[in-house]
Amino acid sequence: MQCALCRNKECLVGKNCSVIKSGLEYSGENLKSIQISAWLESDPSKRTKLEEIAIYSKRLGYRKIGIAFCIEHERGARLVYDILSRYFEVFSVCCKVCSLEKESLGIKKTGNLEFEAACNPVGQALLLNNDGTDLNIMLGLKTGYDILFAKYSEAPAITLPLLELPYLGDSEIDFIE
Repeated sequence: MQCALCRNKECLVGKNCSVIKSGLEYSGENLKSIQISAWLESDPSKRTKLEEIAIYSKRLGYRKIGIAFCIEHERGARLVYDILSRYFEVFSVCCKVCSLEKESLGIKKTGNLEFEAACNPVGQALLLNNDGTDLNIMLGLKTGYDILFAKYSEAPAITLPLLELPYLGDSEIDFIE
């Protein structure tokens, strides 16, 4: 497929130009998920990604949300935690959890510190798995760490764009029923 190069986008009017001719039937949780996503897409309300995540999670009956964050974005993680904890049980884990020594991983230190902690995305995922989260939000995880986190997370994982954080303020999320 080369959809990025297609100028016609006939898929918008129902043409199937893919090799997938059948098997695209959604059922159960997948059906509910795509219905909520389609509703969010077509609803004219302007929402932040965090609002969409919260509405999606509420409508799917999620109760526990995890936040895996880069320690550089601790303030943003706290803001997201404060907002979501009004509606969900929220768990958070920073990237330096378990204090892995960079040198023990064969990574050269970047500074003159006696101990330089490496990020631990697998540890983050395992801890949130242990908390039984229904959905995990990745906040500021560097490339590669996000991939490892998503690979080991038992719950679906989504990235929250950092650009959104300054606009959240004291957000209240309107759950349209």
